[in-house]
Parts: sequence; structure tokens; C-alpha cells
Amino acid sequence: MTGQEIPHDVVIVGAGPAGATAALLLAKKGLNVVLVDAAKYPRKNICAGWLSAQAKPLIERLGLTFAKLVAHPFESVSFHNADFSKSAVPKFDETPGYLVNRTAFDERLVAEAVQAGARFDDAKPVTDVSLGETSVSVTVADGSRIQARLLVMAAGRSTGLLERLRLSPGAIPSGCWAVRFGAENIKTKNQPHVSIILGLDDAGGFGIVAVADGRATVSVQTAADKSTVVGTITLLCKRAVEHGILDVDLSHEAARASVVTTPAAVALAMETHVAKRTLIIGDAGGFVSATSGEGIYPAMWSARVASEIIEAALKSPSPQDVLMEFNTQWRTEMAEYLRPPNTDTQYILPLVFSNQPMADRMGSAFFSGENI
Repeated sequence: MTGQEIPHDVVIVGAGPAGATAALLLAKKGLNVVLVDAAKYPRKNICAGWLSAQAKPLIERLGLTFAKLVAHPFESVSFHNADFSKSAVPKFDETPGYLVNRTAFDERLVAEAVQAGARFDDAKPVTDVSLGETSVSVTVADGSRIQARLLVMAAGRSTGLLERLRLSPGAIPSGCWAVRFGAENIKTKNQPHVSIILGLDDAGGFGIVAVADGRATVSVQTAADKSTVVGTITLLCKRAVEHGILDVDLSHEAARASVVTTPAAVALAMETHVAKRTLIIGDAGGFVSATSGEGIYPAMWSARVASEIIEAALKSPSPQDVLMEFNTQWRTEMAEYLRPPNTDTQYILPLVFSNQPMADRMGSAFFSGENI
């Protein structure tokens, strides 16, 4: 690319909450942005089904109406033990989160980015990335290339693209296992509710059942052996029906769900989130809460920090030096939210179900990333 004009300022790989937020913010800054994703939009995307209330100021900062992006504030939150024989209801001063239709959420963010001036190429799987001294080049499945001055990698961790960023061996740690699925057009209780099932296994696994408006999302996150995860979520669904958390037995759907890796706590373990002319954000960078598995808010937050760093880098004669500041800035602002609990949750579970202040503290830890 030496001596040639570089067509774009930034190319962003991955159009989930991280990538779409970065595209929106950078386009609003007047930059020439290309957002590319392997999926055809709108895409069906199953997540844990909720969003931390801490995302509200960030979403409003994007110029978006918060109520149009989320479905419902939590009207009911409860903790349960693995066999549902014990329960607790944490108290909150304000709603700790909101139920989310992830498919509609992602589609709206992308639409806002396009309206702000970003170019969106969907159904374009990226097969390779090339990082040069003055530019980056992204190759898509049809053989075409997208060239830009900087790259934002926000494509998650299952694409194999992280390994192509020339990071040192061991710089991309794995996370833990997750399985989740969604069901629509089912019978549900009148009020939207979220149930958190703690202590599912000896590895600290937990489950989440989020229900509203004929929709249910069920998920399990654990560091236990992969072969046990589907059995765990299937049993959870059966018990949830027996104890009135679900009105419909979804165990057959659970048995067909796929197990994937989730990068909970991975951000803190990664050696760097900066490659040559590249920032790594969202799931790709491990920006997921280790306590709750919630990833939408930290993904969008990582995009906000990245957009500020990128704007400065593009104005600098030494852009790589500016990009390196991302490593320090995100840790300063977000490390505590992402960090695992400072107490062994297995040890304190009996207190959660017998002591209201401890249930309240667990609620704050789970939904707000505070220490227990």
C-alpha cells in the first residue's frame, strides 16, 4: 500500500454489539468505516437474554432511545439452588437489568451505524487478515479485499481470525463453556422475570432463565467438563417446570442446544488487546462478565473506549503507540466489572439463601459486577 491511497479509515470485523457500536461511534466522528459480518442480517442470535442497567447511559450517549432497544426492565429477580429447594429474592434500589431480544437489538444497532454513515457488508465471511506497516487488508470469502488504515476485530472467538493477528503463543486464553437456547410463542407468566440458579456443579456453574412475552431464554455457564453441560441445562429445564419457573418443559430443546466457549474472565488473562494497527474488542477480546456471563454491556463499553483511542491514533504520526493505550485504559475503567467474584461462591451459597443482606450483595455482584 506504500504510495497508494488507503480507501477506508477503519474496517470492523463482526457486527454484534461491539462492532456495531464501534461503527456507529466512528461514523459519527466523520470517519470512513466499513462494518463486515459473516451472517446475513437480521440474524438470529441467542444470548443470556438480558442487559445490565449500567448500559443505559452508554446507549443514550450513542444518541439512541434506550426503551426502543430493550424489552422490559426486570420485574422479578430470584436466586435458586440447583434443585430449587431453596430460593432468595434480592432487593435493589433500582432495576438491575433489562430483558433483551438480541436479534432485534443487533439489527437496530447496525441500522443506526449505517444511518450515521458506516458501510455495512453482511453475508461476507472474512477468511484472512493481513496487517501491514501502514494499512490492513481483510479478505472475504468471495476473494475481494477491504483495505483500511486500522482494523477492529469484534468477530467473536470461533472464527479462527484471532490466531491470524500474530499475537504471541498463549496470548489468547480460552474461557469456559456455555450452552443457551431461546423459545418463542410459549405460555409465560404475566410478569417478566429472571431466575438465577447457583451452584449447578462443583465448578461454580450457574444458569439463567429469562422469561417475558411468550419468550424464554435459558442458559448455563460453567468450567466443568464439556460433556456434562447439555445434561446440566436439560435437568435445569425439567426442574424449572416442576418449581413453576417455566410453564412449559423445554428440556427437549435444551438437549439439542450447542455447547460453545464463552470468554468470561478472558479479557483479564489476555496479554494484549492490541495487534499491529488493530484493536480487539467485544467477545473476541474476552469482554464478558465472569460473574454473570453478561457480554452486551462490556462489549459496547469496549467499543466506546476503542473508538476514542482510534480517533486519536488516526491523527497521530505514531498510531501504534496510541493504540497501545487501549490496554491500560480498559483495565483502568472496566477490570472490576469483568473480574470473577472475590469470594468462593460455593462457600457462601448457604448464606445467600438464609441471609437477606447476603442475597442483596449477591444480587449486586451478579448484575453490577460489585464484590460480594
